[in-house]
Amino acid sequence: MKVTLFLLSLAAFAAHALAAESPADADSKDPLLQLGCLDVTRLPYAADPTGRSDSTEAIQHAVNDARDRGLVCFFPEGTYLISDTISCEQQVSKLDRPRHVDGGTQHYWPVHRPIVLMGSTKGKRPVLKLAGNAKGFDDPARPNSAVWIWAQTWFDAPGKEEPVWGKEQANISFNHFFRGIDIDIRGHAGAMGIRHSGSQGSTMQDVTVYADGAYAGLNCCPGQGGGTHNVEVIGGQYAVVIEPDSRFPLLNACEFRGQTKAAIRYAKGGSQVPTLLVGCRLEPAGDTAVDLTTERGYAGISMVECVIALRAGGTVVKTKKPENVFLENTFVRGADCICSNGSKIRAPERWTRVDRYSAHTAQGTNLLNGTLSAGEIVEWTAAETEPDYPAICSRHYSQGPSFEDADAVNVRDFGAKGDGATDDTAAFAKAIAAHDKVFVPHGDYVLSGTLRLRPNTHLFGLNRTFTSLGAGRKRSPGGEPGPSPETDSFTLETVDDAQAAPGLSFLTVQGRVQWRSGRGTWMLTRAAFQISGNGGGRFYGVMSMGRPLILSGIRQPTALYALNVERVTVNPQSEIKNCQGIRVYYFKVEAGTIQRPNAGDGNTPGRISDSQDIRVYCMYGNVRQLGDRPMLDVVDSKEILVSQLKAFSPGDFPHLVEIRGQETFVVPSSTTCALFLREDGRGTDEK
Repeated sequence: MKVTLFLLSLAAFAAHALAAESPADADSKDPLLQLGCLDVTRLPYAADPTGRSDSTEAIQHAVNDARDRGLVCFFPEGTYLISDTISCEQQVSKLDRPRHVDGGTQHYWPVHRPIVLMGSTKGKRPVLKLAGNAKGFDDPARPNSAVWIWAQTWFDAPGKEEPVWGKEQANISFNHFFRGIDIDIRGHAGAMGIRHSGSQGSTMQDVTVYADGAYAGLNCCPGQGGGTHNVEVIGGQYAVVIEPDSRFPLLNACEFRGQTKAAIRYAKGGSQVPTLLVGCRLEPAGDTAVDLTTERGYAGISMVECVIALRAGGTVVKTKKPENVFLENTFVRGADCICSNGSKIRAPERWTRVDRYSAHTAQGTNLLNGTLSAGEIVEWTAAETEPDYPAICSRHYSQGPSFEDADAVNVRDFGAKGDGATDDTAAFAKAIAAHDKVFVPHGDYVLSGTLRLRPNTHLFGLNRTFTSLGAGRKRSPGGEPGPSPETDSFTLETVDDAQAAPGLSFLTVQGRVQWRSGRGTWMLTRAAFQISGNGGGRFYGVMSMGRPLILSGIRQPTALYALNVERVTVNPQSEIKNCQGIRVYYFKVEAGTIQRPNAGDGNTPGRISDSQDIRVYCMYGNVRQLGDRPMLDVVDSKEILVSQLKAFSPGDFPHLVEIRGQETFVVPSSTTCALFLREDGRGTDEK
């Protein structure tokens, strides 16, 4: 059976392109345009890659056109001089009738067109360089960003039937990418490299910000269902300034070096949710890695498998009072203590391995092997050798393939049409048989039956909202197709081998994915998937919206980065069942929030059952109307760790319930669950 997809087809794109009056769009022979990339150096934009003339207006024009036409704004190698903020705006449009959502009224509604800025992988990364004479970037009391990716708010202004124009609303900023572009803001005391407070599906990766003499490299960063990966900041007062607009910020495999005040600072009221750093290196020039002294309140910070080097006498997290801080398997040198006034490190001039550290506010509690407790937890030892940061980093991130790689092929060259009508299964099979890196340009690729990947096949697109393959269904009002129901006629399979390392990146799969390989990579791909057999690997930006996520029987090491589960009408919404060796690096949840009668989403967001060796680092979200159901269930499991678990607002529901045979242990939602541990060896085999 063949089923047609509904997404941007090549024919529709071509018709739209030819209808436009710009020469670049009208040039059907432009190879980049045929792939879905709008080249900023081509007419009518003509951005200057030599860095001699100002390209602000050209780049802004290209960013807007690429957004409006469903294209990637593509930067070839070079240096592009800018003198003002490049505003990458997710717009709103007037509604025929007002809506009432999230406690407010909207006469305008978001236009969810992905904003994708991407650099060439040929040669050196392209650079956006802030001009020396740029105005408005020299006052550190009023910092300004060189690049701003943002969503215009949908809420009506008081007394008006329109929003406050220019006001950002981070929680509706979906599917926006900033990838493979460096930013140079050196010498501007009030400059920040990029502000990107993206929500679901948004990411920033493979970026360096040169910030010597500037204020900060990053202002906020994406997390939930996306994340911030392989971003380096060199110099600046701060590497990252986090504000409440940061959406469950996950920083993975990032390096921050040479900051004069601190690597991370919170601003504008602190933080609504904690920040999680995984596989990161922090080496500021000063004596502080994280500053928690400048604002009135903080949700906290976690650091897992990080490397932190400070000036002698330093502090990893500077605090004025007890704060929520968690470290695990993190190497520290130069710090006298983790938190101000906390336990002293015995030999700060040498490397210390912090096996586990936990501290919390007065509202926090621990549940350790069935016993509620409070206070600092310290487990550290002298490191025998200097940490191997490249090895640590590679455990958490490796750069994916590019369509510009010499050994990458295009499915179109094997006969695929991507027009939403032609069955492209045979063309995909030929491409997969011939090469490991298989690029899928913009289009709707009708696939049927079962398509099998080889052990090292990496199937990739540019953005999952642009490229869809499999058995199709109608798109959502926001423009992005969701995963298809189980009855769809297309299945994508990986080989059942613990050593196989296939990949799926930046795609939407309409059908099912049977993931059975143990070392593969899944990067911001949307699909209904099942991990089975020898399945495992690294999964980035996994979202389960409206359908349960069940992980069952997994035995290979498996890591999920920026997991997002919400609005599921079965209980529990997600479950790790009979599994071993799973790591969840940020678990954003949402339950009981659908504002209509009998919505049915007041369900436990997560359950861990009959499992062992499971870690969940940061579980936060908007959770309401659960009754006596907990935010997290832990049932008959052992070697379990959960850090920094909290709903935005307390209720009658528990934060966490552990059930072990006839015993029950509870952490109420009136307290933050700073640390949950079950390490005593009792589990399903001892009931």
